[in-house]
Amino acid sequence: MADSLEFWPPATDLRKAEIGFTFRGNDYVGHLVAPSESTGPRPLVLVIHNYQGLKFFDVDVAEYLARVGYVGLAIDLYGNIVPPDQRIFPTDESEIHAFQAKCFEGMVAMDHDHELFRSLLQEWLDHGRSHETVDGNLSPAAIGYCFGGVAVIECVRGGLDLGGAVSFHGLLQTGEDPNPERFGIQRPTVKTCANNYNTRTVLMIENGADDGLVPDESKQRFFKEMDDAGVDWVFHHHARTPHGFALPPTLGGPGRLHTTTDRRSTMNMLTLFREIFPGIPQNAVEHNAAGTRIPQ
Repeated sequence: MADSLEFWPPATDLRKAEIGFTFRGNDYVGHLVAPSESTGPRPLVLVIHNYQGLKFFDVDVAEYLARVGYVGLAIDLYGNIVPPDQRIFPTDESEIHAFQAKCFEGMVAMDHDHELFRSLLQEWLDHGRSHETVDGNLSPAAIGYCFGGVAVIECVRGGLDLGGAVSFHGLLQTGEDPNPERFGIQRPTVKTCANNYNTRTVLMIENGADDGLVPDESKQRFFKEMDDAGVDWVFHHHARTPHGFALPPTLGGPGRLHTTTDRRSTMNMLTLFREIFPGIPQNAVEHNAAGTRIPQ
């Protein structure tokens, strides 16, 4: 696991653990970060990675959440398809195409098989809720970036027990690609399954107005789907904001940090958590995991 970022003061009382398991023939390892033992059990928040897979940034987000006062669990949805040592964006341009293809292989394995996608997300929820640091009596939350944003919406469609879910610059439909020829990858047929929407989940979408991966047609289809299902949703449309606005430049190619929107969307997330986890105090943490200053 990564050490604490330089803009955070030392927090030696945080508890960190690896959670690993085998599911349907694939091996997964996630990273949990919890507040100090003196706080007692706290609500669980899943942190779901972008198309690269679980890496240092997702673990940093889990630590940020632990510093705020929750148990952050950065989960792995790729397993052996994209090994942990192959998830960092290459510095050598000649390696980028192969890297993209490998990561998209992991993503397609999930978002083209809705039943597998939801079942693995449920498995992570089960493992997280059973951890000794987690208050298993509270419905967890989930947040996700890009592909992870797709995943949190899929949690709602699949009826998973979440109190709240936040998508940061995620696509709104699962298994669809506005740029199907971009990476030259053969995609299998999407395997759909019946939806069982969790109408108790508050679903929050943080979307950049200049995100070409979320066209107007996609938004309108999403609004109608969620309204027809009775889902409680909030859609924040941030002006002059590109795709990937919450990702730090340290990620390499995917990092397109837009500080104003990252700040506002983080504050929106914290407001939602105060709503769904009443009585759980939030600690003041000056910077989020991307290094953006968060007003207190």
